[in-house]
Amino acid sequence: MSSRPNALIAIVVLLAALLFYPFKKTLVPEQRVLVVTKDMHPIRNAMVRQSWQDYSLERYGHEEDLFTDSNGRVTLPVRTIRAPLLSRVFGPLASIAGQGVHASFGVHTHVIVSPNDGTTSTDVVRPQPGEIVYRLEL
Repeated sequence: MSSRPNALIAIVVLLAALLFYPFKKTLVPEQRVLVVTKDMHPIRNAMVRQSWQDYSLERYGHEEDLFTDSNGRVTLPVRTIRAPLLSRVFGPLASIAGQGVHASFGVHTHVIVSPNDGTTSTDVVRPQPGEIVYRLEL
């Protein structure tokens, strides 16, 4: 008889652990960016601002400014969040309750590129596979 309550307690504890454990979720994968002029000359020290937010799980967004290297390249790191299953279920409902018809859901991300001083190289670069290219007019 005592094994039945122990099994029930174990199931409840396991279920609670699954509901409250903060599982990792990738919001934005790593992205390689190339910033060049219209003639494919790399722009060094260009500011690349990445913004991201999971509207279903987060109340506030994030942003980070990174700068291109001498070849006009920068790598935006993978963006992750940890959230329990309970938040993943009730987060969208809380968004609806707080925002009504204006509620947003899921991951939103965008990138803004600014050439800063517009320092370019005389080199001509070619995009690498998977690289996002921003061609700016200086």
